[in-house]
Amino acid sequence: MPDDIISLTDFKNDASGWIERLQSQPPVVLTQNGRGRAVVLSYDAFRAMQAEVALLTRLSRAEDDLKAGRAKPQETVLSQARARLAKRLAKRPAAHGTA
Repeated sequence: MPDDIISLTDFKNDASGWIERLQSQPPVVLTQNGRGRAVVLSYDAFRAMQAEVALLTRLSRAEDDLKAGRAKPQETVLSQARARLAKRLAKRPAAHGTA
């Protein structure tokens, strides 16, 4: 949760300074008429947050798949893939090497 809460006016008066400070500090809540209206954070913090949300979304979907029986153990998937690959390779004509 953001630690700094400042007015939009204070932010506008020193926007460059705040943008610089945001590179090394948590997000800042901007208020307007005494109420929280926006959150400002560095681009790197925003990208990290996006990556975390994407990971949590994938984990949640995977958990749903497990609960619904739509998942297989890794070894089962790998052994099936190896069997398909072996079958494909067996169908290929033998390579004739010329020296």
